[in-house]
Amino acid sequence: MSLGFCIVTLLLCFPGAPLVARVLGHGPNDPFPYAVSVYQKPAGFWAHVPALHSFADAREYDAHPTAPPGTPQALLPLGGDGPLGRDLALRLLYGGRVTLEVALGGTLLAALIGFVFGASAALAGGWIDALITRLTEFVMAFPLLLLLIMIGSTSVGDKLSSLTLHGIFARGVVQLILVISAFTWFYPARVVRAQVLAIREAEFIAAAEMLGAGQARIVRTHLLPHVIPPLIAYCTAAFATNVMLEAGVSFLGSGIKLPTASWGSILSANWGSLLNPTIDLGGVRERSLLPTLAPTLAIFLVVYAANQVADGVRYALDPAR
Repeated sequence: MSLGFCIVTLLLCFPGAPLVARVLGHGPNDPFPYAVSVYQKPAGFWAHVPALHSFADAREYDAHPTAPPGTPQALLPLGGDGPLGRDLALRLLYGGRVTLEVALGGTLLAALIGFVFGASAALAGGWIDALITRLTEFVMAFPLLLLLIMIGSTSVGDKLSSLTLHGIFARGVVQLILVISAFTWFYPARVVRAQVLAIREAEFIAAAEMLGAGQARIVRTHLLPHVIPPLIAYCTAAFATNVMLEAGVSFLGSGIKLPTASWGSILSANWGSLLNPTIDLGGVRERSLLPTLAPTLAIFLVVYAANQVADGVRYALDPAR
């Protein structure tokens, strides 16, 4: 069930997002002035609004916006996302793509770096093992969330955020992947080192060496099959953590920057918007719940499903079963 939900989410956010945008006929950053009232309340669920993208051409009304006769209509399945009236459903899909790219990229790159360092430490031993062990302890001391906020608020973060790999990724994605992996690789490194140390002196390793097997063949044939299962278990758990990490950093304004959508940046653009002072009554006026609820629910469901998958993977790969 949880694995199926994760697969469906990946399909919706990656191949599904551009297909939905093509069907709807607009993009995630296209503004719809008629989808926002004078009280800054965005259009609600399954709203049909005039497809005018210029605020200069729009006349704002509170309940029933009007537009020139013959103006084509645009469908906003989940309504508007905030003051600009952008399509919330599309921004959720494209934002999910960005969030999942950061989580997947950071997890896989950290696992790769950790495997190299962990295996090297266990196989080399001696001063190399001691050096890598001290390095992992040094990296463990860094508070990752504060480090991400600090880097995102400096000129270094601005330069890193401009890395898009020729437009493959949105601005800020590569930056978060690099920083997350650079300061979380010690988790898989310690897992790999412990696993390799546990089987390095096993009889089948000694037998392979007696038969003339080289170091590369021993690693490929004997060590990898024992190291990959715990690495997979780590990756599934780390993925859920990285989803929340990206959402938190972007919510604080140091991760994915607007107008690029991510689940964290959507929340950042709508925080504190459930109640809004009115102009004429001096009280408070309720605003749409969806711009805040939708990304929150998406983060919760993906993290919950990923943690369930991680538990299932650990149970399935447990050698004690």
